[in-house]
Amino acid sequence: MSPHIPQIAVVEQHSLVRLGLENLLSGSSLLRVVALAADPTDLPEPAVQRLDVIVYGAPAQPDPSLATTVDALAAIGRVLVVADFAGWQPVTEALRSGAFGCVSKQAGEQELLRAAETVALGGLYVASGLATRLHHELRRPAGAPVPALAHREQEALRLLATGLTHGQIARRMGLTEATVNTYVKRIRNKLNVRNKADLTRKAIELGLLHDNGRGVPAGALASGYSPAA
Repeated sequence: MSPHIPQIAVVEQHSLVRLGLENLLSGSSLLRVVALAADPTDLPEPAVQRLDVIVYGAPAQPDPSLATTVDALAAIGRVLVVADFAGWQPVTEALRSGAFGCVSKQAGEQELLRAAETVALGGLYVASGLATRLHHELRRPAGAPVPALAHREQEALRLLATGLTHGQIARRMGLTEATVNTYVKRIRNKLNVRNKADLTRKAIELGLLHDNGRGVPAGALASGYSPAA
């Protein structure tokens, strides 16, 4: 009897990204792509009955329905979430909702492929660039209030944390420097921080910046995984 090859589906609303994921995953001898869909509800019924893994490309903006969607997909297969992971606690939220893996949309092709293969083998995988983020989320007290930054505030914080001045941020975002100053004041008040180092740390926690450390993915549970690969 030939060994079972995991059946995988790709759920991604953007057609070019969806086709790119299909092409990448089809290059693995350990996986077989059997379904493509723009939305979870578009998955064909015959494919749903035999899915092992679902690669779910979450919307670019923070999605309040992420947990609900992951929970529904987890009922028909192991879910690998590919997302920007902006906002508070989306990595832990995805895992608590039943996901077996989380990979940033900024991840390289090899890491994404390794994540899919790890999940297909029954392992748990958190991309190396999300390790610091996950650590901060897990340390956050249960029930702690979640600060909500507007999209433009998130962008200003990201640029500030990369080292740009208020004037440079204003030019980059097409705003006046006075408006950027107002954004930064709001950000400091919402996040309760006062210095640049704390702002940068918060940007990392929010997923606006990605840690350069390799970290050890939770997917080390899978056989054959090597952090140096």
